[in-house]
Amino acid sequence: MPAAVRLGDACTGHGPFPPRANVAASANVIINGKGAHRVGDSWATHCSPTSCHGGAQAAGSPNVFVNGKPLARVGDAVDCGSSCAEGSPNVIING
Repeated sequence: MPAAVRLGDACTGHGPFPPRANVAASANVIINGKGAHRVGDSWATHCSPTSCHGGAQAAGSPNVFVNGKPLARVGDAVDCGSSCAEGSPNVIING
């Protein structure tokens, strides 16, 4: 049962790129005191020893929407190859 992802929750990282936090979320839908992270919302830049890149949330719930965008869940993909690793301790989506 995947947890809802919130502003500041981390991704898994990928290859030589370490985990990092997301930096964008809904301003008016709040989960555990943090904005709900949605498809299209940004992730902080992360760097390998040779390059850096940003990211955006690529996948989310098929039927739970926040401000018209799918809500991100733990395990959903980030467009750079990471996936969501952290989420709410008590808000479960599509469980």
